[in-house]
Amino acid sequence: MGNLEPVIHLTLACNHKCLFCSRKGDPPESEKEVNRILKKFKHTVTIEGGEPTLSKNLISTVLKAKKAYVREIMLVTNGYSLDKPENIKKLLEAGVDVFNFNFPSHNEKLYDAITGSSNFQKTVTAIKNCVSIAGPEKTRLTFVINSLNYKYLAGYARFVKKEFGNIFYAEINMIKVLGSVKKRIWLVPKLSQAAEKIRQGFKEFEKLGLNFIYDGIPLCLVKGFESKNIDAAMAAQGGLFSCGEKKHFSPCLKCLIKEICPGPRKDYVKLYGSDELNPIKNSTQAAEIKRSLKK
Repeated sequence: MGNLEPVIHLTLACNHKCLFCSRKGDPPESEKEVNRILKKFKHTVTIEGGEPTLSKNLISTVLKAKKAYVREIMLVTNGYSLDKPENIKKLLEAGVDVFNFNFPSHNEKLYDAITGSSNFQKTVTAIKNCVSIAGPEKTRLTFVINSLNYKYLAGYARFVKKEFGNIFYAEINMIKVLGSVKKRIWLVPKLSQAAEKIRQGFKEFEKLGLNFIYDGIPLCLVKGFESKNIDAAMAAQGGLFSCGEKKHFSPCLKCLIKEICPGPRKDYVKLYGSDELNPIKNSTQAAEIKRSLKK
């Protein structure tokens, strides 16, 4: 059926071997499929890989998207080759609007272990280059929560503020039990055990004035940060949940905010069950949460 999302995968090649990689190994989109995506989606198109900067077709694809009047072109990258300022300038000139860097840890040893690389310093330089050349409003980070890094989210926030300043935002995503993670389920933390450290990280982001959003964690497990949840914010404005990877399970049916929370990831519940869920049953609390999302 082809790709029905505004995502163009340019290549399977990657210079990193991330432990949490969720790519299924599907081949990149054909030129025909790329044209179909660009014809259908005009708001935002994301260019990914593998690592898209390894593709000889990156610049030409960005130019094609710009010619197709796509409003926002986002590049998802691990920063390969972007430690060279001229490469960021070329992509900006071609039409990239947002650079989204996979940056799973601020600790060099942990970063290299998670990504299967020795590129921490180059990635930090690439992000700094992006902030300097493209601007902080075009620079975004993605932090994939896993059992190796979730405890250090608060320290990550402090590092980001110190080294990169007020970037566009950081997206904090729950690991997916897809791709290589199926063989490494130890990477998936139990949310009931990880929730407090994640909340501490969220508090640090807010304390430092750093923008962040999160995905893949039910609202009931990180109470107080509902407005930062991608799906909740979208639903509160009358939109639809972002994808079909989540589902309401038995505890969710008793929750008074289920219309703004899509529930946990289905792959997570398959692994750990749904007993951790703590549905919101207090009507006053539910009403306050809904009001906070409309501010």
